[in-house]
Amino acid sequence: MGDDRADDSYARIADLYEAEHRGWTDDLDLYLALAARAGDPVLELGCGSGRVTIALAEAGHDVYGIDTSEAMLAIARANMVGRQLPVAFASGDMRRYDSGRRFGLTFCALDTLLHLQSTVDLLDTMASAHRVLRPGGLLAFDIVNPTPDLLAMGDRVVRHQSTFAGPGDAEVTHFVSWDIDLDTRTIETAHFYDWLSDGGAVRRRTASLQLRYLERDEVEAALQATGFESVELYGSVRLDPFESHSDRMVFVATRSNA
Repeated sequence: MGDDRADDSYARIADLYEAEHRGWTDDLDLYLALAARAGDPVLELGCGSGRVTIALAEAGHDVYGIDTSEAMLAIARANMVGRQLPVAFASGDMRRYDSGRRFGLTFCALDTLLHLQSTVDLLDTMASAHRVLRPGGLLAFDIVNPTPDLLAMGDRVVRHQSTFAGPGDAEVTHFVSWDIDLDTRTIETAHFYDWLSDGGAVRRRTASLQLRYLERDEVEAALQATGFESVELYGSVRLDPFESHSDRMVFVATRSNA
C-alpha cells in the first residue's frame, strides 16, 4: 500500500483485507495518544481502508490519509459515506508526498513501511515525512522486529494466518507462506483466502506481495540522515521497553527545528 508500482497488488483482496483487519484496535490508543501529544492535523502514510485514519477522525482529530492502492482507497471512502468527519483520503506515494500542508503527526501503521523496496525508498520516505511535518512534529511507525524466530519462518511453508467473517459473512480462512532472502531482506509472500459459497463450492482468491524487512540500525540511520532527532524505540504498541526479542519495533521521532 505504500509504493507506486504499476499494478495494485491489493486490487484482488482489498475487501478481504478490510474484513480481516477492521476489528484490529490494539494500536489505536497509541496513535490517539500521539495525536494528542503532537496536535493536528495528522497524516497517515499508507492508510489502506482507513482503519486508523477514521478512528482518529471519530475522536475529533483533523486527519488526512494517503495510499497508492485505489482499491483500498475506494473502501476507505465507502466507509465514510453518510458520515460527517474531519478526514480526507487521497492517492499519494509516501516517498514523495507534499501537499503544502504541515502536520503535527505523521505515522505509518502495522508494517506498511515493509512495502518499501530499498534503503533509498526508506530514506525518501523519511525525508518526505520530515518535509511535511512542522518543526517539532512527530513521525511514528510500527514494524515487525526481524528476530531469528521470525526469519526462520521464511521457508515457504503454508501456514494458517487467521479465520474471519468475510464479505456476506462467509467464514474466510487466510493462509500465507513466506520466502525470505536474507541477503536482500526481501520477503516474497503468497496469500490464499478460502471460503464456501452459498452453494457449497470452495472459493479461493490469491495475492502475491513483495515486502522488505527493516533492521533497527537501518531505520535509525535513515532517521538521523533525514534530520530527525530524539528517536524513541519501543517493543510494542503499548510502549513496552524494546528488547532484542520484542515482536515489534515502534519508532517515535521528532522533526528537527531546522
